[in-house]
Amino acid sequence: MQHLPLETLRAFISIYELQSYTAAAQQLNRSQPAISLQIKRLEELLETTLLTRNRGRILLTPAGTELLEHARAMLALNDHIFARFTEPAVSGQVRLGIPSEFASKVLPQVLGQFAHAYPNVSLSVTSALSKNLLQDEQAHFDLVIALKEPDKLLTRPGVVVLKKEPLVWVARDIDTITSANDLPLVVAPDGCIYRRRALNSLRHAKITSRISYTNADFTGLTAAIESGLGVTVLAQSTVPDRLIRIQRYGTTILPELGEVSVVMWQADSNNQSARQLAQFIHERI
Repeated sequence: MQHLPLETLRAFISIYELQSYTAAAQQLNRSQPAISLQIKRLEELLETTLLTRNRGRILLTPAGTELLEHARAMLALNDHIFARFTEPAVSGQVRLGIPSEFASKVLPQVLGQFAHAYPNVSLSVTSALSKNLLQDEQAHFDLVIALKEPDKLLTRPGVVVLKKEPLVWVARDIDTITSANDLPLVVAPDGCIYRRRALNSLRHAKITSRISYTNADFTGLTAAIESGLGVTVLAQSTVPDRLIRIQRYGTTILPELGEVSVVMWQADSNNQSARQLAQFIHERI
């Protein structure tokens, strides 16, 4: 009887969720060629294509969509078994603060796996801009995931860098921007790292732009983009499936946006539940 290697399923999920073979390799402490080989072997084993590319995005084939649900269930059960037999009983509450785009796109599956593995831990999740999550007055959080400029990382105790995340231009379609004289931007309010990076990059590239819509909520921003109100900047792994990455504005090449650091801060190292969740996220983000 043949068996599906769990590490290969984890690679498959990571590639799709992070939208990058390189990022998945970094997350799993493997080389990029090794990750690519795992996917090739998985497709050979299942005798079907699982992933495809379109307009800079990694998409699931129908077979990949079907496998994704089963793969997540298998890994969740695997993590639950390990937590049940190798970890001491963990209970309590964790108050987690995360940016809304990570709450919507990246972390739901991770938090679901954690809740399944540690059913006696109560999770309270709050979404907000990164600058608000890391302010001193927000000390009621037990654990915070936030974005920071790579050269402006906090020096407070407990802050660790989870990964570097590429930033990308995002729109509904190419026609959204080719019909506008100035590049229309859909952004969060002042203080948002995406907004600041977009405006600075366009100014340095001497590309004229205007802010067409502002909303602090990720759902509101994506709805505005889907309505054709403009373009935005997002971390690569958080781009919704219904939107596309773009690289041009008419005949003008849009500037590179660089990377941001995804950091994690734990308020109290003695909080066993928060410490367990921090380890869980660190291994999967």
